[in-house]
Amino acid sequence: MKLRVDLVLSAVLVATAGFEFAAPEAQSAAPAEQVCQVEHKPEGTTRVEAEERILAEGYSEISSLAKGCDNAWHAIAFAEGDPVRVLVTAAGTVLTE
Repeated sequence: MKLRVDLVLSAVLVATAGFEFAAPEAQSAAPAEQVCQVEHKPEGTTRVEAEERILAEGYSEISSLAKGCDNAWHAIAFAEGDPVRVLVTAAGTVLTE
């Protein structure tokens, strides 16, 4: 009976060992496939306008400024020495995330 339990346990360990190697590949492939499914619309603010609006709201040191699928500009900026995630909507409104 002990031999049978050992065999079952060994079979389970061998069967699940491959998932550790497959999981990172599956996870790394997912972000590469995430692409905006919305047509690129030139409407909204430009990169320069987004930077100007963020600075006008009192933020500084803007980094990682990128336009998202939601047609809003997303960035990291500093407010009173602390990093804050901000966004600029298509209408030009600056919000914190």
